[in-house]
Amino acid sequence: MPMLISDKTQTECPACGTALRDGEVICSVCQKRAGDDYQPLDMVRSSYHLHGVMAAGTRSDELAELFPPDNKNTAAQIAWASFVFSLVPFLGILFVPVTLFSSAAGYVAQIRRPAIGGGASAAFSFCLSFAVTGFQVLLWWLLYIVPELAPVV
Repeated sequence: MPMLISDKTQTECPACGTALRDGEVICSVCQKRAGDDYQPLDMVRSSYHLHGVMAAGTRSDELAELFPPDNKNTAAQIAWASFVFSLVPFLGILFVPVTLFSSAAGYVAQIRRPAIGGGASAAFSFCLSFAVTGFQVLLWWLLYIVPELAPVV
């Protein structure tokens, strides 16, 4: 016997597409909240019924330890980005001074306003930029010396 649907309007669950009636807040199939937007992994979560379920044996404070603290320090973020760009062979040497300057500014900003964070990231990018400088100088030296090592024919 087919189910008769009342004259209530229906919407679809953003994750699994199940028809939701007007009064429903949570999907009965995948447990996703009806007002939430679609997220890229919703299909996977809905297939395993994992919406709103935390992994077994994990606490929220354990999950917080996996992620770095909030970094609202713009100078430290610029320092890390310029450090990553300085890893490009040969042209990366142009980003080393930017890394040094912005990481020093980020560290000073974190000392003045500890709530913004980012001091560890700034110090880390400052220290690593010296190693990258050595590597970049080695690459430029090899670029200069290799043609001289070729045998004369």
